[in-house]
Amino acid sequence: MTTSKFDKDPVLLYEAEADQFLNSVSDPVIRELMGIAHAEVKHRFQERQGLPSSDFDMLFFLQAVKAFFGKTELLKRILAGEDLAAEYE
Repeated sequence: MTTSKFDKDPVLLYEAEADQFLNSVSDPVIRELMGIAHAEVKHRFQERQGLPSSDFDMLFFLQAVKAFFGKTELLKRILAGEDLAAEYE
């Protein structure tokens, strides 16, 4: 039987680069929010719970999270309870 990449546990990719990227974020609020998301992913990998079906690019994830958390007006609308789903379909 041959093994595919899905026959092994997924691993975190670019962890060191992700840590550097996180530490380079100048906005303390965005950095803190990113840090919480980063810690949650690392915790899931450490506890082996809810893992993705393939390797996980932590740097890409944090770059996307930073872009989202940087949209402060959008976040204010979401936190105010606005339903924005139709705008993103």
